[in-house]
Amino acid sequence: MSTVSNDDLQPELIVESFTYAERAHLLPDLGAAVDQAGGWVLERRSLAADAVEVYLELQIAALPEVYGALLASGLELTRDSHRALAERCNCDLHLRPRVGQSSILSLRVDIRFLPEPPQPLDLYRRMLLNAAAA
Repeated sequence: MSTVSNDDLQPELIVESFTYAERAHLLPDLGAAVDQAGGWVLERRSLAADAVEVYLELQIAALPEVYGALLASGLELTRDSHRALAERCNCDLHLRPRVGQSSILSLRVDIRFLPEPPQPLDLYRRMLLNAAAA
């Protein structure tokens, strides 16, 4: 973990995500996956019991691998986040970097931890209980 203050971190991309995974398992797995893909976790900040911000930096060339690492770690990204990452991956593949343009990309990944979704059998049991009560 870095001692960079949160005010100093200005991400180029903000990725919004959610997960049903346990917080205690997801965060170490996410850090390891990002590290293996070529990124760095700069800071992790808890916003609430069910929300965390993770600040990352990576070489632009590693963006497709880091994108995959986010998904492989158990995060579900919003549609806008998928679009932003896919556009950035495609642009970086096909466009030459401008003179003076940084080869480092900064991301902020917003993670919401959701309770486990009901299983189909649970829904069926509830439907039977509701029908029996009526």
